[in-house]
Amino acid sequence: MIFGHFLSGANEANMFIAACPETRHALLVDVPLWEPQIERFLKVHHLKVTAVFITHDHYDHTGGLDTVMGMFKVRAYSGSGHAGGLTVHKLRHDDPLHFGNIEGRVVATPGHTPEGISLILPGMVFTGDALFSGSVGGTSSPINAQMQIHSIQTYLFSLPEYYEIHPGHGPSSTIGIEKRFNPFFT
Repeated sequence: MIFGHFLSGANEANMFIAACPETRHALLVDVPLWEPQIERFLKVHHLKVTAVFITHDHYDHTGGLDTVMGMFKVRAYSGSGHAGGLTVHKLRHDDPLHFGNIEGRVVATPGHTPEGISLILPGMVFTGDALFSGSVGGTSSPINAQMQIHSIQTYLFSLPEYYEIHPGHGPSSTIGIEKRFNPFFT
């Protein structure tokens, strides 16, 4: 898989590109802002953006979505059917998501937001603001915090320990490291 990680100026949010090496079809994961470095990465690797996956509808994950939709005329997906003021395709827990010859699976990771979703691809998972390296996303109530911890333990910590986690903010990690050292789970 072709992979790119970009740090945005919007609240230091991460944006990712995952692409199929055979078809060159690319998936954008969260779009805080559109940055020239992203366009260069797409050109260097001869990639065609075919879909956008939004982990949750906060401005620092969706601020560049209208620009991307205008540039590429592709489908965008989220857990609510809305992102960045736009109507997008709604994904539910356990839905598949395809780009090129790669198939991902959506898991519900609510808590930080009610519609929060994560995307599992071979060897990696994009967690948005649900799970960070050494932390979890903030929630508005103890009930939401419990829901978030439960979804992480159920759907993410059941993945193989070598799976990389790519969060909405901060550095990447692995499932094994987070299971052992994240203070919210030890």
